[in-house]
Amino acid sequence: MAKFSQYAIKSSLLNALQNHGYDSLTPVQAEVIPDAMRGKSLVVQAPTGSGKTHSFLIPIINNIKVDDHEIQAIILSPTRELAKQIYDFAIQLVSSGTLGINIALIAGGNDKNRDEAKLFSHPHIIIGTPGRLYDLGVENTVTSMAHVKTIVLDEADMLLDSGFFNLIDGLLGKIASQVMVFSATMTPALANLINHYLKGARVIQLAPKDPTSSRVTHFAVDTRHQPIEEVIKNFVTFYHPYFLLIFAKTNEEARNYAKYLNQQGMSVGELHGDLNPRERKIMMKRIRNKEFSVVVASDVAARGIDLPDVSDILNVGFPSDMAYYFHRAGRTARYDRNGNSFLLYDNDQLDDLNELIKRNISFQYLVYRDKEFVTSTQKARKTIIKKENPDLTAKIKKAVAMNRSKKVKPGYKKKVKQAIDKVKRKHRQEIIRKDIRRQVEERKRQNNSDK
Repeated sequence: MAKFSQYAIKSSLLNALQNHGYDSLTPVQAEVIPDAMRGKSLVVQAPTGSGKTHSFLIPIINNIKVDDHEIQAIILSPTRELAKQIYDFAIQLVSSGTLGINIALIAGGNDKNRDEAKLFSHPHIIIGTPGRLYDLGVENTVTSMAHVKTIVLDEADMLLDSGFFNLIDGLLGKIASQVMVFSATMTPALANLINHYLKGARVIQLAPKDPTSSRVTHFAVDTRHQPIEEVIKNFVTFYHPYFLLIFAKTNEEARNYAKYLNQQGMSVGELHGDLNPRERKIMMKRIRNKEFSVVVASDVAARGIDLPDVSDILNVGFPSDMAYYFHRAGRTARYDRNGNSFLLYDNDQLDDLNELIKRNISFQYLVYRDKEFVTSTQKARKTIIKKENPDLTAKIKKAVAMNRSKKVKPGYKKKVKQAIDKVKRKHRQEIIRKDIRRQVEERKRQNNSDK
């Protein structure tokens, strides 16, 4: 395993690394650091928790010309929490011996005038969010890009989804030397940007065959259409997790689940887009101070945040983009620890579950019953991986045929779609009724066997 001491790293930076317990390189660091130190542009696809932050911070800090009091590197992050996290790592390395390097955190939630003053203090490195940098006109008015040698796009797929493509495009258009792009997934928008600006860049792909760490155990939990808030509450009381991160699909759901659990007497934190900057800052401080053993979060709010002690993930349903499941599961099993990712689903979500199975997620199966989570049978697993329901397919074909006409009339497609949706609703209701009847019969048999 490669050591940091094997590379041409300045002695003051090497001492800082050793003082903070960094001795050996992770695989992504071993791939990135040598080329990054030589100023090469890179596209790096690596899983969450692989040590990529230090893989770009170390070369940037090492290559800074302290006597040149101009901006030499810009690191863009999609969220203020992730920007602050990168900034804290950078300050660790600078304050421990690499003196004279000025680093500015320019992120939403801070005082805008104060951030503008930071830019005029001639920082060597800017770490920030695209929204605040756009507000300050970094790409054209407040400061010059003439001396910028390196720009880093961290969590690049999410950056491009944040609506600031024009800012990123403007910055990249002015950077003639080194661009480093880091992302856990490769989206079409990111691929287009790479094709436009980084045709000659070295591409490093360290995504493993398993889309999440092998230390994560995945569980699919059939909730049998029970009230979801009750399932979540009983999950917490049944497992007593050390530190549980609950993922909801929307801000509203995250807010409602947190409110419900707090009403049940639990102390629960929350991270979602409905929190204002001050509330988010206070909440993050409380979470890092370990005031909560349960935190409810939305996908965007928790992306990239380093919470090293997360023991378990609870996915309440499926994310709108399946790639986010891997980001969710990647919040646990960090730093050589083991972790669990639980996914709550109902029978009408089997298509979504199959989509994850196709992406090489190997699930263990549980059923929620009588406030407990019990191991499911092999029969239930076979039902889950079933690709098609012949009965439903036949009903859909019949509905389409009944609504077909020789002459295409206005609203024809809409009418057919409504007919198909109606068939699916009825089919789903039948499944729920059968499931309820099955549960009643099981309870009767259980009661008779107990007598």
